Amino acid sequence: MQGHRTDMNDIQIYKKKTMRKDIRKHIQNLVTKGVYKPGDQIVETKLAKELGVSQTPVREALLELVMMGMLEERPYSGTFVKKLTTHEILDIYYTRAIIEQCAAKKATSQATEEQLAELSKEIVIMRQAAVQQDSELFVDADVSFHEIIMDMACSPSLKRIWRFLRMADWTYTTTRLTTHSLFELCDMHELIYRHMSSHDADLAGEAMYKHITSFAAEVVDSIQKSGSGME
Repeated sequence: MQGHRTDMNDIQIYKKKTMRKDIRKHIQNLVTKGVYKPGDQIVETKLAKELGVSQTPVREALLELVMMGMLEERPYSGTFVKKLTTHEILDIYYTRAIIEQCAAKKATSQATEEQLAELSKEIVIMRQAAVQQDSELFVDADVSFHEIIMDMACSPSLKRIWRFLRMADWTYTTTRLTTHSLFELCDMHELIYRHMSSHDADLAGEAMYKHITSFAAEVVDSIQKSGSGME
């Protein structure tokens, strides 16, 4: 019976995490489409009612987006869509690029066959998602690919910064705004993987840096045109 209760708890935790992620993506989508504009307040109770959920996952999703830099909390006022500047957007992408370039180089120098096989599996999933044109599945595999590399680097400090700044959460926004097809995005990850499997740390780091920074100007342009979240 004890084991059964543990399983049920695991299911509830999974459902909670999934709900929070879905709510976060929903808010990100409304921001990138310009439904929520810079300076607009997102009322926790109102959004929870609209989505038919409790306030807890909404509050957690809003907090994640504050950490990500897309929203901001104002003392005694609430949560608002942040007016991101071009500099702030570029800073987010280039900071992530530097962190993940370092992680890719460290990971490559000590990669095991088992770890490389894990990366390969995520690329297979990305290919399947591209064929199906399933962006949700693609993003999940994309995030997993990058997180595996962060773990492979065996640097708690790098991983802590990466997670604290919610850098992987920008993957969803990037995939929605980029003009690159899912197949092209998959090719970018394939290149990183090839350099890592060849144990060429410098080329793996370079490919990772170019992969992430290539989206910076594109995201800036898309957000400017939609009038969403940036001034």
